[in-house]
Amino acid sequence: MDTFDMLKTLCDARGVSGSETAVRSAAASLLAPLGPVEVTPLGSLLCHVVPAADNGPRVLLDAHLDEVGFVVTAIDDAGFVKVAPVGGIDKRLLPASQVVISGSQPVFGVIGCLPPHLSGMKGYEEIPDIDKLYIDTGYDREALQELVSLGDRASYRTELQQLLGSRVSGKSLDDRAGCVVQLLAAAQIKAATPAGVGVDLLLSSLEETGEQGAKTGAFGADYTHAVAVDVSFGMSPGCDADKCGELGKGPMIGYSPILDHDMYCTFCALAQKQGIPYQPEIMGGLTASNADAIAVSRAGVRTLLVSVPQRYMHTPVEVVDLQDIEHTAALIAAYVSQLTQ
Repeated sequence: MDTFDMLKTLCDARGVSGSETAVRSAAASLLAPLGPVEVTPLGSLLCHVVPAADNGPRVLLDAHLDEVGFVVTAIDDAGFVKVAPVGGIDKRLLPASQVVISGSQPVFGVIGCLPPHLSGMKGYEEIPDIDKLYIDTGYDREALQELVSLGDRASYRTELQQLLGSRVSGKSLDDRAGCVVQLLAAAQIKAATPAGVGVDLLLSSLEETGEQGAKTGAFGADYTHAVAVDVSFGMSPGCDADKCGELGKGPMIGYSPILDHDMYCTFCALAQKQGIPYQPEIMGGLTASNADAIAVSRAGVRTLLVSVPQRYMHTPVEVVDLQDIEHTAALIAAYVSQLTQ
């Protein structure tokens, strides 16, 4: 299975935070060739790729499985569905977006709202808040209540598509792109049969709602090093260039007070040595990723965040470059290999 096929398998599966069953099943099948897999109490997947050696480094590779989405809060008398956001939603693309509600069976719908002259909005330039939006499924209230319950999750109804060159677009590339990075890296590490270093791969739950999957998954073993992979902001119109990476220019290597400085320097040096393009990502505090939770697990873990540049985060049309995914995986594998030397 190539990089695109792996990514499509994960991205097309539904997995809004706290309801990751479908994507967890898809990910488990991809993890199976890498080693024994267990499901943690909070629904993360933990794969033991290389057994730990006595007194040797023990490395945790992490990426999160969950995606942003919605939770059903009410069904009104006309059968329209009210929702609340799960995670940070970019509301600018919500009107007319297609969604699927994971009820007793998949229920498809379209997000809509009252027009400005009826809702009191100032005009079509104003973006309605999520509490002003409804999902129209075409069902009346009585029929819909047989299919959908309060608390059911809704996610974007988009499939991963190939764009020009090596770019792809779809939902939940945050952070299924990171999951594929770690799957590729783990396969390269396992093929190299490193001596003296243990490697676990954690595909964690609940990142979008507080990083609980990573907090608890990292606590289960005494890891000495960790590499978290997420997406970060790729340059697009209207963005500040000094706050964004560029698609196709390689992984964004995180530099932050909470991240390990020596690991940052080693990753940069390895990228130069291996001819892997990379981009520094400078942050003045927390990283807003699982790296923050993993770094303070137990007595502390030396942790680095490496990110895949992505456009249009938390929308149904996120965009990444497959080459960035593959370069990030190669860099992580090179890092783990040098730990054994």
